[in-house]
Amino acid sequence: MSNLEESIVLITSASDNSFKADVIGTGFAFYREDNYTYLLTCAHVVEDVGGEENVLVNSIRAKVLATGDVKGFDLAVLGVEKLNVPLFQLISLSETKNRKFQTAGHFLYGEEKKILLETVGGTFGKKRLARQNDERVAVWNLLVDEGERLRKGYSGSPVVDCETGYVLGVATNMEKDGAEGLAISVEALQKIWPQIPLAISCFYREKFDVITVNNKGEEIERRSYEAAFFTEDLGNGVMLEMVSIPGGTFLMGSPENEARWNDRESPQHQVNLLPFYMSKYPITQNQYQAIMGKNPSYFKGGNRPVEKVSYQIRLIRYKNILDLHHYQIFINFFPPNS
Repeated sequence: MSNLEESIVLITSASDNSFKADVIGTGFAFYREDNYTYLLTCAHVVEDVGGEENVLVNSIRAKVLATGDVKGFDLAVLGVEKLNVPLFQLISLSETKNRKFQTAGHFLYGEEKKILLETVGGTFGKKRLARQNDERVAVWNLLVDEGERLRKGYSGSPVVDCETGYVLGVATNMEKDGAEGLAISVEALQKIWPQIPLAISCFYREKFDVITVNNKGEEIERRSYEAAFFTEDLGNGVMLEMVSIPGGTFLMGSPENEARWNDRESPQHQVNLLPFYMSKYPITQNQYQAIMGKNPSYFKGGNRPVEKVSYQIRLIRYKNILDLHHYQIFINFFPPNS
């Protein structure tokens, strides 16, 4: 999180109105396409600076691409040309209690109204739900560390989960003179912006158990882990759940003195793997059709596993995803009896 403050942008008003001139807010970049940068802030920040026609980001005119209801999903998506700041990655977590966060925002200091930027930390508190129309998304209390506080101007600040380094929510309100606050989940982004580019995926983390059994199928050990996931929309209602596979190094091949050794198994050598994402479940025929443009299966059924395919691992070349996330996305196509 060393670049937290470097990634923060200042939102001010282009209005000459003296009242509006004293209103500031915070935002952050989360996606870039060519020279166009997409940012998140709060819907009420857009209102406070005088409306869509008055939004400045780091003194550059910004376009409001989407906005939620101030009383509901208090988020706004901005677009700015030629803005070069580091990007944040978004993540959606199902459980946040007692997790640590950091955020950074702008505020006006002293009679001179100097614009300062400061980082504060704290712990996620109680989870609630924000409503807009028939939709609901999570919001959390922010319990700020003793001796620190949120300030007026922090609205729109990224709330960064310290464990993952990803943005979990956006700060919308402060309470108790800044000792507490409120953050809305980045889940709301997809609710307020139906035209969201396919390359923008919200990650989420889930816990799962790894069970070891003996040769009788009896459980002898259970260990809990946590991994990052995201859901890719393949179009036409077909979704693909992907799970994070960490990078690492392993020894490939067999030693020549091993029983039943075959020369095709040598020489042993170190293999280095970069992190990648793999399908959480065996690929269905609908998913295979959406990706490959054909369905080779004999036993037809959209939600059945695809069959009559090889063991090979295929690279899915979603150029926009690769550009955004900087890693390769792999899918393992399982045969029917694997």
